[in-house]
Amino acid sequence: MLSHGFLFKFFSIIFIVFFLFFFVLYPVTSSPTHASDKLLPSKDRGLKEIIFLLVVSIIIILGGCETFANGVEHVGNKAGLSHAAAGSLLAAVGTAMPETMIPILALVFGAGGHGEEIGIGAILGAPFMLTTLAFFLLGITVFILRFSGRRERAHLRPDLSAIRFELKYFIFVMILILGISLLRNDKINYIGAVLFVLLYAIYFQITLKHKSQVQEEYSELLYFNRFFKLKKNWTNIIFQVLFGLGCIIFGAKVFVNNIALLSEAIGMSALVLSLIIAPVATELPEKYNSITWTIRGKDTLAFTNITGAMTFQSMIPVSIGLLFTSWELHFTEIINISFALISAILVFLTIRRKDSLPALILLVGGILYSLYIFRIFSII
Repeated sequence: MLSHGFLFKFFSIIFIVFFLFFFVLYPVTSSPTHASDKLLPSKDRGLKEIIFLLVVSIIIILGGCETFANGVEHVGNKAGLSHAAAGSLLAAVGTAMPETMIPILALVFGAGGHGEEIGIGAILGAPFMLTTLAFFLLGITVFILRFSGRRERAHLRPDLSAIRFELKYFIFVMILILGISLLRNDKINYIGAVLFVLLYAIYFQITLKHKSQVQEEYSELLYFNRFFKLKKNWTNIIFQVLFGLGCIIFGAKVFVNNIALLSEAIGMSALVLSLIIAPVATELPEKYNSITWTIRGKDTLAFTNITGAMTFQSMIPVSIGLLFTSWELHFTEIINISFALISAILVFLTIRRKDSLPALILLVGGILYSLYIFRIFSII
């Protein structure tokens, strides 16, 4: 097994690459000669062209997800990590970056006012989307596999000890967030920001120690080896991971910008765009990777990809929000926290009582997400 020092360097490279990509794709002052202008929105662009670019961006995102997930499996294999550790740390942090960096950069470098409200909403909306819509889609996937004869039971078979730990950790952190938010005290906010970073460091250390299950296997096929005849060494594996991440970031950027232009063209509410459409796009990597891993029978990778992203997004982005905003939550944000807690608690209690993870309990996330959609449309 590789040293923690190597993993630290690996994550450092990922964070640096993400910051570079976002400074290129989100310049402080926009320039007409920007390299990606041809794919970004323009008021002169027709409706057919916008829709075409939306389709292209989704293809780029999904292609990036597949490339990234394949690379992550090889990193996990070479590093001697369990599926639980690879899913919770490598896959989760990487695919969480698009929806994480957008509000962070908006808060740190953007103006206040409504931008701050949107940033806080986006930060708290990420774990909500994962515990509701992502859980629901994973449950639907398992039922489809069951009815098509590809699974004997409508159950997921992940490493339950790892899942119990991650859900307990997430529930504890979300309760802390709710408590700090209701107190509305600047000093407590600063203490909370430091606390969440420390809590994630502890989570990271514990997750690295998750043991592999007997039946765990990683993919033998490296895409860059198959299609470009590159050797299966560390350089090419990390290059494939970073290439996949770059595609995810760029595709998400193109999608969100063109969906904004589409909303103007068809008269879509900006609230619907910011709270429903854009989050679905930026959360697409986690959903896609988890669904494909479930189809391939790699349930631990599939579920910890979601729970790891939930845990990461409930601590690191929140710590940034507590430092750079007044952190005043409105009713919608309170709903997000409450629904995320309800979904996570129900799944945790089901696993604890049945010592298994039936897909049926994951469908509750769809009910909670539907209630949220109803709430959004009721205030438009």
